Amino acid sequence: MRRVFLAALLLLLPVALPGVLRAQDIACDPGDLEVRAVTFNGNEHFRSAELASVIVTSASSFARRHLGLPIGARRCLDTLELSRDAVRIRLFYRLRGYYKTAVKTSVSPAGTGAVAVGFGIIEGPPVMIDTLVVTGLDSVCNSGKLLKELDHFRHNHIFTKIELQAVVDSVREQLHDNGYPYAAAPLASSDVNPATDRAQLGYQFFEQFRGQPRAIPSRQARVGRIEYEVAPGGDSAKIDTSTVRRLLSFKVGDVFRSKDLVRSERDLYQLETYRHVDVALAPDSVQPNDSSLTVLVRLNESKMNSLGLGAGWATLDCIRTQARFADRDFLGGARRLELNGRLSHLALCPQNVRDDSISNRLNYYASGTVRLRGLIGPRTLPSFTLFSERTSEYRAYVRETIIGGAAEISRDLQPRDLRPGLPITLSYRVEYGRTTASPAVFCQLFNRCAIADIERLQQNGSLHVFGVSMLRDRTDQILDPSSGNQLHLELRSGSTSLDTANGTRFSRVLTEGSVYKTVGSSTFAARIQLAAVLNGFTTQGATAYVPPEERLYAGGPNSVRGYNQNLLGPVVYIVDTFAVSSAVVDGNPTQLFRADSSVNSRVRQYSPTGGNTLIVANLEWRIRLPSFGGRVQLATFVDAGQVWNRPQQSFTFSDLRVTPGMGVRVRSPIGPLRVDVAYNGYSGTSGSAYYVGSDNVLRCVSPSNNLPDGIVGAGQTCEPTYTPKGSDNVLSKLTFNFSIGQAF
Repeated sequence: MRRVFLAALLLLLPVALPGVLRAQDIACDPGDLEVRAVTFNGNEHFRSAELASVIVTSASSFARRHLGLPIGARRCLDTLELSRDAVRIRLFYRLRGYYKTAVKTSVSPAGTGAVAVGFGIIEGPPVMIDTLVVTGLDSVCNSGKLLKELDHFRHNHIFTKIELQAVVDSVREQLHDNGYPYAAAPLASSDVNPATDRAQLGYQFFEQFRGQPRAIPSRQARVGRIEYEVAPGGDSAKIDTSTVRRLLSFKVGDVFRSKDLVRSERDLYQLETYRHVDVALAPDSVQPNDSSLTVLVRLNESKMNSLGLGAGWATLDCIRTQARFADRDFLGGARRLELNGRLSHLALCPQNVRDDSISNRLNYYASGTVRLRGLIGPRTLPSFTLFSERTSEYRAYVRETIIGGAAEISRDLQPRDLRPGLPITLSYRVEYGRTTASPAVFCQLFNRCAIADIERLQQNGSLHVFGVSMLRDRTDQILDPSSGNQLHLELRSGSTSLDTANGTRFSRVLTEGSVYKTVGSSTFAARIQLAAVLNGFTTQGATAYVPPEERLYAGGPNSVRGYNQNLLGPVVYIVDTFAVSSAVVDGNPTQLFRADSSVNSRVRQYSPTGGNTLIVANLEWRIRLPSFGGRVQLATFVDAGQVWNRPQQSFTFSDLRVTPGMGVRVRSPIGPLRVDVAYNGYSGTSGSAYYVGSDNVLRCVSPSNNLPDGIVGAGQTCEPTYTPKGSDNVLSKLTFNFSIGQAF
């Protein structure tokens, strides 16, 4: 009986894996019965979603089944595929140790021209491993470590072929990475007793050398020689073999490891100087009883220079252009020179950008970078950059850097075969330039409210920042991750030549973690960001001068989506009018300027000032629709966060702003095209209100302020008690975001 079942499995192999070997073919013809439901009963050890993924029969779309709408796929019953589905489920269970599983199918009416399909499953007892014998590894170096992965299968473990095969493949891969390049797939034997549901298993490891099996030797193979074959892109090769040798992850005398060959190929490809790279064992590289190997490096050079141009439009950048020139063999030795230029705010800016005196100016960036790959080794990359730029943050500030420089060195501490493992980057950046912002922003942001102080802060000065960052990426994709996790840590410490009397040393700490989990056609994603800007190396929030670009902001398409860009957290307002009242302050008659409820003041400009403490958390559920070729995702999300300024503002979780929303993503070659709409039910953010008159004097007009003539003196603050009037219209509480790429 067992042989008959195995023969049936072989005959059904082309249909046993519908997602791999054949497409789903249950289209509806006239007279066919539509499938309204597919259910599973009796499955205790495996979820119904897992079983549904291995069969062909499936129900019509949600809109057709529950809403009666002609939207989505219509799927009908195929009796031949239904019988095959029963075998597919039995095969699914058998590969996981359940040899006696029985499956019965049922078809029942579910309305006019429709049926419901059911699968009744009797799982039966699992086959347990009685003994597991592994041979052929006794002479191998570190054999105990290799066998450790197989230890928990040796007795009373379910005979799960898929899991066991994955472990055996891992052992073979480790042999390839420990000096045994010819280790073959082991010979497997199994004897299952159906009366006792016990199995005796055996694996015999060996080498396949020149087409003949042989025992794995005790000596590890080493790299004895490295040969090069270079096909030049022109008359002669541009990059000599000594440069290539420095970029290899192995050298003569090293123990042979296959992952070193893969990593070397990756590093050589990253130079972008080769059209083809092949690092592999040379044919007949080893003689019998000889452990010295020859590695052959085959290279096909490409063009050393390239020029790229691009243009586009974005909501806040307007029309933007960029250009990039690369010389991949600058002054020889595979040194890389990159020249980059970027312009934005050229034309076609939205009205809100044109009305903003901060961000309506031409932004530019020009830089030259030299990368010295291979100077210190294949995994360490130093680079040096000179640049000049002007960049603006919407309604916040303009940073103009006349000249700047940066030195950076990156190293992968735990490299993986094809992806970075644990890259760490040390950087030093120096800039000479100035920051421009409205007087109200300087007053609230830097606690400098005198016009003379503000003018001094907007003069050219130097900024020095030292940084350390680390990124641990264990996600499956870069543009659209669906499983894995990511951790980002960053520490920056800097000083500026401005405002030296008040102490200018600051430190910026950022921690960000995200996780992704796929269940069926859904992906759950979560992220949390914690950041702080501190006084020097203390735990106190920074209160002295901190450059705007080093402060913390929240809100926008990649943050808390219920708020527009940077508008979650401290905000200052410039209003168009205020009320004057007479009062006696400290025994002296004076005038108080207030934009309170007695006047209908309007906000002329609002500016996010940023803060020194940030918390942002995001939770998102993405559902891929089966229609449209699986290119469309629906998403629901909840974002929460807040930005504080300590110690002026106390840190409390009750201040967190929570904004739920929904969105659509459409897959594209450049990443998901994303539209999100979030609901913000909160009233306007309270902030300090200022008035700037024709005399260019900055006056605080926050309600209930007691500053004579609204002048903020030394040691005084403009209280953040002004709240702009909002609207009760539901549409006004919706925030729309358009972007490319997932939010996180």
